[in-house]
Amino acid sequence: MNTQLKFIFGICLALFFLISAAWGEEKSQQGDLDAMVKKITKLQERFNQNPSDYEVLKEIGVIYHDLAQKDTKTYAKKAVSSLEEAQKVKPEDNVMLCYLGSAYTLMAKESWNPVSKSNYVNKGIECMDKAVRKDPDNITVRMTRGTNSRGLPGFLNRRQVACEDFEHLADLFEKGLKVPALLKSTVYKNLSGLYKEDGDKIKAQKYQTMAENL
Repeated sequence: MNTQLKFIFGICLALFFLISAAWGEEKSQQGDLDAMVKKITKLQERFNQNPSDYEVLKEIGVIYHDLAQKDTKTYAKKAVSSLEEAQKVKPEDNVMLCYLGSAYTLMAKESWNPVSKSNYVNKGIECMDKAVRKDPDNITVRMTRGTNSRGLPGFLNRRQVACEDFEHLADLFEKGLKVPALLKSTVYKNLSGLYKEDGDKIKAQKYQTMAENL
């Protein structure tokens, strides 16, 4: 095989692996979606049998929220509806409140009306901020607000909030809070990415190294 043919063969092989990897990732993501939809179906059956089961209602809302992050058009409204029902039952649940706030901001993506978009975003931010004020050391609350804030458009000025949430979690880890390594890695990688975007190479490298050393 001459040099030119080897080169072409190498390119084709690389493309094959890239396409295969992309297809595999897409298939994996679809599998995750299918699994979550099936779980909601089972939870809904349980809830229909016992409509007073708050934890099941909340879990349905949380799964719809996670689905909405992947398919906003199909699931955002369902997430908001389920979580609003949960809020009526147990308004003091800060984790639920934070998920509801995040779901409101996802609804904003699907609204064509600028006023509705603004209202959804403001309502969502208000819910998430309230949840953090009431339960500042709650991992789920901080992770939900931090992840959501990082994903919001820059003009909303939520990047600093995201950094605050992930820094707070990193500080809790430093003080000895026991959490899975994957959660630590996610927090450190978010901080590394945020500081890299801000041009702070030292802090970006610091958190990247911390993630790699887990």
